[in-house]
Amino acid sequence: MSRAVTVSALRRLLAITAVAACVLSPAASADSAPDVIDGTGMLDYRDRPLFHVGSWVRYHTTGKSLQGHVTDYTTTILIAGEEVCWGDPSVWVETWLENAGGTSTTATLVSYSAFGDTMAYRHLGWFLRKSINGIGENGKLDLAMATRENKELQLRKVNWDSEDAGVVIDTLGTGPVTIPAGTFQATRVSHTSASGETVDQGDSTIYYQRKDRRTYFLSREIPITGIVKMEIDDIQQGKSWAVGRFNRDSLTVLEHAQGVSTLVAQGRGDLVPKLVPPAVRYPIADRSLVERALRQPNEPAVRVLHTGNE
Repeated sequence: MSRAVTVSALRRLLAITAVAACVLSPAASADSAPDVIDGTGMLDYRDRPLFHVGSWVRYHTTGKSLQGHVTDYTTTILIAGEEVCWGDPSVWVETWLENAGGTSTTATLVSYSAFGDTMAYRHLGWFLRKSINGIGENGKLDLAMATRENKELQLRKVNWDSEDAGVVIDTLGTGPVTIPAGTFQATRVSHTSASGETVDQGDSTIYYQRKDRRTYFLSREIPITGIVKMEIDDIQQGKSWAVGRFNRDSLTVLEHAQGVSTLVAQGRGDLVPKLVPPAVRYPIADRSLVERALRQPNEPAVRVLHTGNE
């Protein structure tokens, strides 16, 4: 049975992608790993899609932290089919997670209009159409339709811009990168975000800061994601002092987590989807629909309205 799920709920699922999950929070237990991963957050939306129905990539993710938390799992991202949803040509992305605790699978339908759109990475939820989160006890797919929350439509541009206000993106150069899947010419791009907060608790003032740096090794030779490898360095620091008695002591490292996701295999046509229905495991017959979605402008042209007082 189909049900509705808000875009904000899908965003929370997308936050647990393979590229983010290799860094564990201080509250995580040793040898822990995410229960569900949605690989749509790893797709390469910078330009036209470099994949076909049946294309797949597989990543091995490892991570460890100062407090002894570790993670080790494999993620497979499969282009499992295509579907025209409400007149919108879209692609089914199925993600398999394998770790010591077992396996899990999820599938998400993404509009082709996301590819080449400059807002796709920042607001991927706008381009999601459906998700399949498993098979229910009755043997039917747990299918959810994506909807928008009323309050989201009322937000102003400044609200959206504030989400990425602390992110600094820098290109670090190009060069060959050798991984188990081969050697690729890749561009290194770093995404660095930093945040800090000061709060009063009882008779103490506590300062906490976090700096997360992710270095992507990108190549258009890699289908689906364009990611050869990604490294994460996440450091959390803090200190405290009596209220009104600030000190200049150095920050204490509370946690330092590091991880890497590396491409280990890729292919086409030799994997069978686990969730996507057989009826949509094929390309959309009318390719002009897909081409039209890929060519549409990212935003409408600006119109100047004259008030007549000029």
